Amino acid sequence: MLKKQFLFLTTATAIFTVGTIQQSAQAAVLALNDDNSTAAFEAGDASNPGNSGLIFWTVDNTNHLFQNQYWYRIGSTNGESAINSLNLIGLTQNHAASNQLTATYGGNGFEIALNFKLDGGTSGSRTASLFENIQVKNTGSDNLDFHLFKYTDFDLTDNGGDDTTNINNGIAKQFDDFTLATQVIAPTASHYQVAAFPDILNALTDNLPTTLTNFSTVTGESSYAFQWDFALESEKTVSITNSTFLQPVPEPTMTLGCLIGFAGLGIFSRFRHSHNRAVKS
Repeated sequence: MLKKQFLFLTTATAIFTVGTIQQSAQAAVLALNDDNSTAAFEAGDASNPGNSGLIFWTVDNTNHLFQNQYWYRIGSTNGESAINSLNLIGLTQNHAASNQLTATYGGNGFEIALNFKLDGGTSGSRTASLFENIQVKNTGSDNLDFHLFKYTDFDLTDNGGDDTTNINNGIAKQFDDFTLATQVIAPTASHYQVAAFPDILNALTDNLPTTLTNFSTVTGESSYAFQWDFALESEKTVSITNSTFLQPVPEPTMTLGCLIGFAGLGIFSRFRHSHNRAVKS
């Protein structure tokens, strides 16, 4: 299965606001822009599962992201669905290509709201941050056995074949010779997995219930995911945050152990003080 180059959209992409609607979400691509960084969010129901959610993230004109998307399942017998298969009931951005947006999806007895904030760095710094908050609300009268998945596929420095990915203590780190991506989640996930591409995406699209394996390290073309399992009571809301940081690797020969220590001391400290197409065939 090959990854084909995505024709990048410019920050002049049309941005619009959708009011309450009843039909399934239609294709809608929104640009986020701040300083040296641009990202694109595909809000609608794309025909290919690899062409939804965040579909690129550039820093100083270099793309690092192939896909960042959320999937869900209710119960333990059916397969997962991407959240953009739900009805899009709200899509807001203060102005075209601003650095924040909110997308809200409605299902049968629940709603899922995604909030994004992009913080770019100074030109040439090769640094940027993406903050995400996802809220799942039970709008019905029955408790829900809810399972939420966050799927991430980085291709750092526009080439995922040279990447190494590791998850440890709820922190995902992916790096090549030039770029380090660190993702910090809260609360702690029930399960996680790093796997060669496209194993996780295949599991999320096979119409069978998925439980991630807790496998933690892969070198080469890969993706990773976190899974939260929770009982969602009537009229209650569960909130999950994800903070992702991109920055240059200080030394090209830095080892995985050094990167883990660096991320823990540097990136996590920044997180604490910060309160984060393509077709696969």
